[in-house]
Amino acid sequence: MWRVKKIMDRDCLTLRVSGNLQTKNLVEIQNALADEGMSADVVLDLSEVTLISREAVRYLARFEVNRIDLRKCPAYIRDWIAQERQQIDACRGGKNAGQEE
Repeated sequence: MWRVKKIMDRDCLTLRVSGNLQTKNLVEIQNALADEGMSADVVLDLSEVTLISREAVRYLARFEVNRIDLRKCPAYIRDWIAQERQQIDACRGGKNAGQEE
């Protein structure tokens, strides 16, 4: 089981995710972000995630590139995200696609 809870605090939207985060759940996160129009700062709180799919990890790896802050991220997920980024960078010739300088 999984769920996402929206918490709005001033100009910051926090999406608190809990449970098993699978590929099929990513659409609901995308919809929650689209509902807010990205006018606020966005934080994804992963403190209550217990299990996560590889595709969900890849999706989260793109979040921080898009100025969405991952917080309270379990160490194993943070490490996995870092590994996925390294693999993506290696496939792209070491360039961080999507990041502006």
